[in-house]
Amino acid sequence: MSRANNPAAPQGNNANPQVAGNFEGPMRRPRDENVPPPPAAAAAQPPQIRQRTEEGPNWTMNSKVRDVLLEDVLLQRYEVLRNMTVNDFIQKFVGGTFAVAEAENVRMPIFVKNPRRYIVDAEILEDIQDTDEFKTLKTVIYLSEKVDYLNEREISSLSQWEEKGRGEIREFVGPMARGRLDGALAAAKRAEKRAAQTADGAVELEGVYESIYNAKWSYVMSGYNTEPLGIKVFDGRPQRMWAEAEVNIIPEPADVDSEMEERSNGLEIIVLTSERGWPHNRFVLGYSEKCKAVSQHVYIRREIMRVWYIIQQVLKAWWVDRSVVRPPIHVVIGTPGIGKSCGLGSFLLHSLLHFHEGMLDVVAYFVGEIAYLIYNRKDGERERVVRYEDSGVAVRIINNMKYEKRGHIIIDISGMMQKLLYTQLPSDIWGVTLLTSPNSGHFDEWTTITGGRQIIMNCDDVRDMKAFVAWRKLSIFVGHSVKSRQQRNLKRELEDEWRIVEGRINSIGPLPRYIFGLGCYEWRLKSVHDALETMKKSDEYSYNDIIEHTADWKINEVMNKLVKVVRVKANVGVIESYSCQALSLMIRNMMMS
Repeated sequence: MSRANNPAAPQGNNANPQVAGNFEGPMRRPRDENVPPPPAAAAAQPPQIRQRTEEGPNWTMNSKVRDVLLEDVLLQRYEVLRNMTVNDFIQKFVGGTFAVAEAENVRMPIFVKNPRRYIVDAEILEDIQDTDEFKTLKTVIYLSEKVDYLNEREISSLSQWEEKGRGEIREFVGPMARGRLDGALAAAKRAEKRAAQTADGAVELEGVYESIYNAKWSYVMSGYNTEPLGIKVFDGRPQRMWAEAEVNIIPEPADVDSEMEERSNGLEIIVLTSERGWPHNRFVLGYSEKCKAVSQHVYIRREIMRVWYIIQQVLKAWWVDRSVVRPPIHVVIGTPGIGKSCGLGSFLLHSLLHFHEGMLDVVAYFVGEIAYLIYNRKDGERERVVRYEDSGVAVRIINNMKYEKRGHIIIDISGMMQKLLYTQLPSDIWGVTLLTSPNSGHFDEWTTITGGRQIIMNCDDVRDMKAFVAWRKLSIFVGHSVKSRQQRNLKRELEDEWRIVEGRINSIGPLPRYIFGLGCYEWRLKSVHDALETMKKSDEYSYNDIIEHTADWKINEVMNKLVKVVRVKANVGVIESYSCQALSLMIRNMMMS
């Protein structure tokens, strides 16, 4: 038996009366006694080991195995502890009056290798081994042995670990060392990949993927007679979404002016909120806090859900069922200003990332000259959003991985991208969705090659916009009780605001881009009056063609200010087409007067 645990042997320094008089056995700190270390000892304690984070060491393939396993902070703590004796250690980090005999008062690195040789008292030993400092010593000694073992096998860098760290070598180093080395190797590979991307002008947008993927849901329900505007706002996903039959309405051309049957009360709109914004507003980079708050929200209406139902059906046939011979190619056509970029593009991106439990590896999003590649989390692939200022670089990267990954491309199209689209994108392997105005120059040649299907997206109806007006005001009160007086004031404010918005709709048409802001509305209203004056003075335009829905969409500032497209059945099969109508009641009346 060690003298440290022999009741007949004096324990430690006899100058200490508490220790010198302890001949009947070692004095132990009671288990429920909390004796802190002396102030000087506390000050001498090294800082706690920091957790490894993404912002931690920047590993490369040339990083040394020793540096990975024995990081600086670990070695710094070890240097503080390595020359301490057992009694020094107990006094500083355990407390109490226990001490070992002089012969057992060895340096801590020796003690750590075989603690029971020097202390057999289970409780004291447990107290010592529970300290972070003991664990630090044990970890450094353990990992130092692994470093020596790997050096003997000519494995001194991460690149050599990747090449040779297999089989019995992996088994021998154990899970702790193996985990550190594998983690550092993965980080080094990610860094290399990011460096290659950066060389192409790529920028990884931190936190954006999580913001899109985990976008918050809220929704607006009608049929609440005691609520302002008869509308109530709820957080979370709606219990019931619109069925496909509810939203897939395509009238005959002759019936396009017929009064639509008033739909029953229920779900009006859905709102998705991403704290980091959406692609159409460049993920609010450089925005003021006020602008950020406005740009976080997009509202989803029946027309948007209809588009997703159509795309989702062909996506499933291509990627899941393998029942079609070409990927889904769709051209979504809508009047400028109705939210194709804002609402539809954002919802498609969110839905594609979640499609079939995250089946797609990557979604590409082109807007203007900028491209975003949004990667889902997969084995060996980290979820992230990468921005390319040069969309041509993104196209090249897409083509490099088109056979290895499942993807889909969203393009908020502009004239400058037309040639790029139909000559370079892998539309024979990945699905593509174009968001465009009725300007056929954007897509005719491309769809002739790819055989894409047109989807016509109608303007918002009055109830869509009324619901969004209510959501903007009422969403801040969800989950909070509202006093009756406040309720009355809120009701009055909402009714006044809705009267203003409804008047704007009657003047310039149901265009969210111009309806909700006074400055945008006044600019658009002036543009409408200018366009009407131009039409009166020119023989190029005919009011009757617009009134009778026989006008074609023309690419000019006059038609764009006065006309909207409305979905109708085409002359053959189930193909949908559109007719042109006056954008608003005021515009129609002024044309007829």
